[in-house]
Amino acid sequence: MSPTIRDVAAAAGVSITTVSHVLSGQGRISEETRRRVARAAAELGYQASVHAQQLVTRRSRTLAIQLANSVDASSACALVPNSDYFLEVLNGAAEAASKRSYALLLAPADADLDRLNAFAVDGAILVDPRGDEPFFATGWCQDRPLVTVGRPMAAPCPVPVVVDNDLVAAARLMLDHLADNGFERPSMITTDTARSYAADLVAGYTGWMADRGLEPVVVEIDEPPTTEGTAAALGRLLDRRVCPDAVFTTSENLALGVLHEARRRRLEVPGVLGICSAVDSGSLRLVSPQVTGMFVHPREVGGRAATALMDLVEGVAAGQPHRIEVPVRLNPRESTDRFTR
Repeated sequence: MSPTIRDVAAAAGVSITTVSHVLSGQGRISEETRRRVARAAAELGYQASVHAQQLVTRRSRTLAIQLANSVDASSACALVPNSDYFLEVLNGAAEAASKRSYALLLAPADADLDRLNAFAVDGAILVDPRGDEPFFATGWCQDRPLVTVGRPMAAPCPVPVVVDNDLVAAARLMLDHLADNGFERPSMITTDTARSYAADLVAGYTGWMADRGLEPVVVEIDEPPTTEGTAAALGRLLDRRVCPDAVFTTSENLALGVLHEARRRRLEVPGVLGICSAVDSGSLRLVSPQVTGMFVHPREVGGRAATALMDLVEGVAAGQPHRIEVPVRLNPRESTDRFTR
């Protein structure tokens, strides 16, 4: 027979009401008592009924997540961009939600919030928002907690928690790597700089170039990026009077597009052109030469965003808006290695 809340209360030496308050996050319970109840529940293998928790807390235990970036809303199947990064953010968020018995609902880029409200979601995570998404425009964020991955640059209301990487510093780290490998004229290809991740990378790049008295060369293309658009962007760079010797892109798909076009033009990589991405993924290791990328720990990003949102829903976290920063790691590969080939 499965253990009951009465069994947990007896094992912890407290009342059933105290156990109920601990499990639902309600009431004024000392930290020592909370730990004792949690330990007793774990030892007995007690699992609270999600339905019962919903009745007690008046919460649905359902979270929404929307991947705002690089999704073509006109495509019926484009709920998730073709990117390891977004898949891992989803995996991290889903894993964290599951551990606390929450469901995660994936909202399309053109989500009808009236329909979404039918699920009585407790809060939402927006990944790479600009700030003009319906979650902001309808005043939805005034009624429910909202967490973003990347800061919305034009949001009409403050966001309680922003989960992000220090992408200005990440760009400088990548450019230092290029300089150490003999590249003197790095350029940049990016998508929509109205999104903070792209804006921060470009800011890091332009600042690094300015520090060295170099002219920044940035080409911005429409999103979602296409092979043709990336090829045209590289063509614009190569047509310059002084063409770059390296291209730093803001996503792995852009880097792969640059590599494809470089091959078509018979440009040696990295001898003639270095290529690197601000986002790393498995796809960058499946090409030849393998492409240098910046690992931004997307699963951790998703998990920490979901955890922050659940804490807000449960009233664990309150106060001034704050930022959670996840570290980055440079993964150098053949596409920028001029000295060991």
